Amino acid sequence: MTDDRTPPGFLTTVSAELLGTAVVVAVLVGTTVLAGPAVGSLGIALATGFAVAAVYTTIAHLSGAHLNPAVTIGLAIAGRFPWRDVSSHVAAQLIGATLGAALILAVAADGPGAALATAQRDGFASGGFGPLLSPGGFGLLSVALVEAVFTAVIVAVYLAGRAGPPAGAEGRATTGLAIGLGVAALTIVAAPVSNASFNPARALATALFAGPDRLAQVWAFVLFPVVGAAIVGIVARVASRRQSERDAPAA
Repeated sequence: MTDDRTPPGFLTTVSAELLGTAVVVAVLVGTTVLAGPAVGSLGIALATGFAVAAVYTTIAHLSGAHLNPAVTIGLAIAGRFPWRDVSSHVAAQLIGATLGAALILAVAADGPGAALATAQRDGFASGGFGPLLSPGGFGLLSVALVEAVFTAVIVAVYLAGRAGPPAGAEGRATTGLAIGLGVAALTIVAAPVSNASFNPARALATALFAGPDRLAQVWAFVLFPVVGAAIVGIVARVASRRQSERDAPAA
């Protein structure tokens, strides 16, 4: 049995990241596609935030529960995650997100009437920009700002959680709740602009099932979250280096 003192193996780490990402994406897409009209944007945001909090609390000691390639890259740039593990983490996230979205696709396909066609016509929870694909008709600049800045905030919360004392189950729950509530709050603001992606894995997975128009715009929902994460990672690395230099004893 793996505990906080036993480093998990590679297969355990990758499996946890894959399954955690699948759960979060399934909840997000499922709430949007299957329950969106009933719960509205607030319900979608809260469901997503609570899913992130629950998954983080459950698997953070196994894989870090990044659930998002932008988070993984941001933490690696900051020096808080080994670069050698970035590719396996990102691959697990991409596969997990695709499986989560595919699950909801299968549910919608067996739904009443034109449930699947309607979900795909409405974007299948994908991001989009411009008058036809952004939920509120916002342009590329607006989407770039919310996706980059809000992803940067999420990465900053992860970094803040890692800067504290070693986390047991209680610490993971606290950090997970902070991340989940942050995701929920940011989603409420960004949903009318970009559909609140913040996550290249989720963006690719949902666009894959949403049709060519969404797929043609998916580059923005890969690029801008990574840019925001990278900026925070660079700032955190520089700040950490300067703090180390200040704390170093004088020669």
